[in-house]
Amino acid sequence: MLVIPIRTRVIRPDDNIVDVILDGLARACHELREGDILGIAETPLGTTEGRVIRLSDVVVSDRARDLAQRYDMVPEVAQLVLDEADEVLGGIPHVLLTIKNNTLMANAGVDKSNVPPGYASLLPEDPAASAARIREEVARRLGIGVGVIVIDSRTQPLRLGNVGMALAVAGFRPVVDERGRTDLFGNVLRVTRRAVADNLASACTAVMGEADEAVPAALIRDAPVEYTDTVHDSSEMWISPEECMYMAIFEQWRRGM
Repeated sequence: MLVIPIRTRVIRPDDNIVDVILDGLARACHELREGDILGIAETPLGTTEGRVIRLSDVVVSDRARDLAQRYDMVPEVAQLVLDEADEVLGGIPHVLLTIKNNTLMANAGVDKSNVPPGYASLLPEDPAASAARIREEVARRLGIGVGVIVIDSRTQPLRLGNVGMALAVAGFRPVVDERGRTDLFGNVLRVTRRAVADNLASACTAVMGEADEAVPAALIRDAPVEYTDTVHDSSEMWISPEECMYMAIFEQWRRGM
């Protein structure tokens, strides 16, 4: 499997993300082929979808001011987190732990990196629709079938650093259920499901970076995936809090306080 970074110019709100990616590929003497997968970071994609917000336009509530004071945050950012999150679980300095679209994430995806000063970016409003639209545009323009992953980054409990996370997928199955298979010694797997899309998202994140690399996307070639004509949002890549080891224990702890 190859993972090829796609370097581009700085992406502007009036850009077509497919134009920018194809131009970046051409400049690097690469081209998309049948069966390739495009991994696209959520911030540049959201930039082209109007998801960059001027902080001075945000009206701050009393609750947001309280959270901002408690966790040393910009009040306008705290307000955007409240607006975007399905639930706020708590926080540490500068960060609120939230649930959005059934996914545990920091600040509900609100981010001040890779946007101009005085602005913040939000996650794409409908990542699955974005992935489907990009896949359809590539098929229409190039006559080939590709996969698309919309990528965010996240931290893992008790692990230092960020890894990639798939917000949505088009063109292949994001999770492979291994339950019922046997291992090398004949033991039956009872809980294992392979997070294919998240693993590929992490591979993309490794070459895209998160600072000033100007690599908003990556091309994955010869990925070990099951190609489909389907689109998958985060609801097909999550488990309920009751099934999640971390959240179940966290809830037990909260109830015991």
